[in-house]
Amino acid sequence: MVAYPHNTGGIIDALRTLASLMGGGSDLSIEMTAGEALTAGEAVYINSTDSKIYKAENDDTREKATVFGIISADTALDAAGEVIVRGKATTTNTSLTIGLEYYLDATSGAITATAPSASGDYSVALGQAISATQLNVHTRIPVELV
Repeated sequence: MVAYPHNTGGIIDALRTLASLMGGGSDLSIEMTAGEALTAGEAVYINSTDSKIYKAENDDTREKATVFGIISADTALDAAGEVIVRGKATTTNTSLTIGLEYYLDATSGAITATAPSASGDYSVALGQAISATQLNVHTRIPVELV
């Protein structure tokens, strides 16, 4: 049995392990409660205080940069929303470049093809574009830039 840390990162690592055991073609989504209004295609993290999902960003805390997944539909505050943890997620972006890796942006919930480079920011790879609007979600652990 694999031991995982008792924190959000540990939960995400455990889910990634589960997803990898399911095989390459399987999508994994989990229903979570939104701590703020969310728009389909935004990257989200789990808040350790209230266990709700919020828009992730790369220039704040490690917690906010630890992406849980991509929200699949517009979700109101305190409503349940489906989070794509692994697999195909449709974004609001209509000009993704197929094959490019996309990263968490400094704008809350946003994704970008440009890897961050500023000291103190977190580099968080989210997955590769598989169409002009879809991302194959495969989030990575945040790496703080120095």
